[in-house]
Amino acid sequence: MTQQWIRRVSLIVGDATGKARDLSELHVSFRIFSATTQSPKHTTIRVYNVTDATAKSIQKEFKQVFLQAGYGDNFGLIFSGAIKQVRRGRENATTTFIDLIAADGDEAYNWSIANTTLAAGWSQSDYYRTLLQSMAQYGIAAGFTPAFAPTKMPRGKVCYGMTRDYMRQLAGASGTHWSVQNGQLQMVPINGFVPGEAIVLTSATGMIGNPIQTVDGIIVKSLLNPNIKPGTRVQINNSSIQQAALSTDYTATNYFPSLDDDGFYKVYAMSQSGDTRGQDFYTEMICAGVNGTAPLTSTYTNAVTSG
Repeated sequence: MTQQWIRRVSLIVGDATGKARDLSELHVSFRIFSATTQSPKHTTIRVYNVTDATAKSIQKEFKQVFLQAGYGDNFGLIFSGAIKQVRRGRENATTTFIDLIAADGDEAYNWSIANTTLAAGWSQSDYYRTLLQSMAQYGIAAGFTPAFAPTKMPRGKVCYGMTRDYMRQLAGASGTHWSVQNGQLQMVPINGFVPGEAIVLTSATGMIGNPIQTVDGIIVKSLLNPNIKPGTRVQINNSSIQQAALSTDYTATNYFPSLDDDGFYKVYAMSQSGDTRGQDFYTEMICAGVNGTAPLTSTYTNAVTSG
């Protein structure tokens, strides 16, 4: 694995015609929130001391933002989405900033409409393709999907309403969580994960402190790693996890997600924060054991909006 030193950050703003501006050399800080839940991934990126002309051009011309970050060769896209607001401000007498407030897939989430009829004999795969097509006009492409049930439905189905409502139905029927990640519609099995090699987290590979077992999941912090995404796996030595203390006031013991026998944990929600001239350059995760019980509370489902 690449040694985690020499930070790299690339920040590009662009428009639909391909025109772009590179802000990578400026002082940049950011915080990104994402999860396997349907809540749109979002970020606030602060760029310091831009010229007045640059700030005005960003406000008027550019609608998309692309943020890449990492260490050395371990460098990749951590956010792409639509700029919702460009906010100008001042931290003190000498430091000005612009905030790029952006969301990933929120237009599809808020505005896409399913308006079609599925003929008798439709399957979950047909249902998925229909819903994806309704989101495609907002730039959403196919991402990871599970092996849907092959069952053919004997009756037709009328779809007319918000796509997100039908996506909830499909996710419930197929046992998945759905979300949009960097413009791709993802459906991750509740009892599964996105295929791929698990990222080993130790003190030598960037893990910071000890993971903590809580009612909300296994809380893990590491140096920023662009390969960690909602629905993927990390591998942690169970001996490094600080286990939760049970209360003697009650006998129930299943309120805490169990530890995975082999140390594999699925990332349910996460945040990534960075500062090109500060200390922050971290990935923080809420995880649960891949083969363990995971009675996560609703807290993790709100993690992406709590920052």
